Amino acid sequence: MAVRINIKKDLKGVSKRVSQMTKQGQYAFANQVHADSNLYAPRLSSDLRNQSNVTSDNKQVVWNVPYARRQYYNYGAKFTTPGTGPKWDSKALAIHGRQWVNITKKAMK
Repeated sequence: MAVRINIKKDLKGVSKRVSQMTKQGQYAFANQVHADSNLYAPRLSSDLRNQSNVTSDNKQVVWNVPYARRQYYNYGAKFTTPGTGPKWDSKALAIHGRQWVNITKKAMK
């Protein structure tokens, strides 16, 4: 005796939920990248760190001072604050990258 089972898939709310989860994950990720990267940004007068922000779409972290680019690519310079230097986002990624993944995953649940 064969039994037939009909299954219907209701996927109406899936795209909305995925979009919401993506926004939550992006927000958590961008803000954590910002916080951790600022720890390694050069700090003489704190202007570089204080003038940074996450863009409204949560896709970029921006340091809004005229000398940020020079500091970011300034290899060989002597930075006064220990642990800081050029390419501070790369240093933060190497140290905190796994934490960023975990924070993003938690935010997307």
